[in-house]
Amino acid sequence: MEQVYKRLIQELGYDQIRTNEPMSNHINWRVGGPADLYFEPRNSRELIEVVQTAIRLKIPYTVLGLGANVLVSDKGIRGLVIVNKSSEVKFLPFGFVEADSGVSNAVLIKLTVDRRLTGLERLVRVPGSLGGAIFMNAGDTAKQAFIGELVRSVRVVEPTGIVKTLLPQDCDFGYRHSRFQTSGEVIVSAKLQFIEAARIEIEEKVRDILDRKRNQPLGSTAGSTFRNPPGNYAGKLIDESGLKGKQVGGAKISEKHANFIINTGKATATDIRELITLAKEKVKERTGIELQEEIRYLGEF
Repeated sequence: MEQVYKRLIQELGYDQIRTNEPMSNHINWRVGGPADLYFEPRNSRELIEVVQTAIRLKIPYTVLGLGANVLVSDKGIRGLVIVNKSSEVKFLPFGFVEADSGVSNAVLIKLTVDRRLTGLERLVRVPGSLGGAIFMNAGDTAKQAFIGELVRSVRVVEPTGIVKTLLPQDCDFGYRHSRFQTSGEVIVSAKLQFIEAARIEIEEKVRDILDRKRNQPLGSTAGSTFRNPPGNYAGKLIDESGLKGKQVGGAKISEKHANFIINTGKATATDIRELITLAKEKVKERTGIELQEEIRYLGEF
């Protein structure tokens, strides 16, 4: 594998590839060991090129955005980690917007709101990038409004290296679900469609979401840890199991919202994984409900 790594470095450039890069610098939880190789594509062309190169050289690769909704092992990630910095946004007629998958949700929300385009407010306080939001079909659970409803096409790199465009009906959007969670495709960009609205109307929607999310903690957290079971709420179930404020090492179940786990400053990925396992066990024991993680595990646990 060392020889193959050298070939990748030669092809992409010695000044572009980092080795043994600490992943704790790149995920919201601020934990995780090193990536063997690390690369940051600055645009969609570079993203496609690096993915195709890794496929051709048979190097395992992992693509991340802003590091929300993932837990990286303390042992790190083998192969190549691609942290996507591709963030071009184009505004087209009739409310269409083409955006690279690496653009942050916060930036895209501001850009659309500034142009009085409504729809993306549902991602207010949702950490991460557009690619991650599409991957998870993120949105406002209380209002059952998800980003998949805005998607008109998604450009991807297949596991074979072929670039193709998918239509909404191909994406299998559901509650916290999309085809991309199992297909192995890398999201390069997406075309979204919005409708125009008065600024006061959009700002009212933003205020409503912020008001409902006041109990969500800030800081080193990956967002919601578990999906909400049908007809129930993961945070409520964990709270009723007596786990609010429970701490393992430097990781703690938030006292503000029990579906959030916080790195208090010195947590390890192992600490966080233990808390996740404990929450699942206690909720299953008390209610029979088996919580399903919303976050993804990366590396060896």
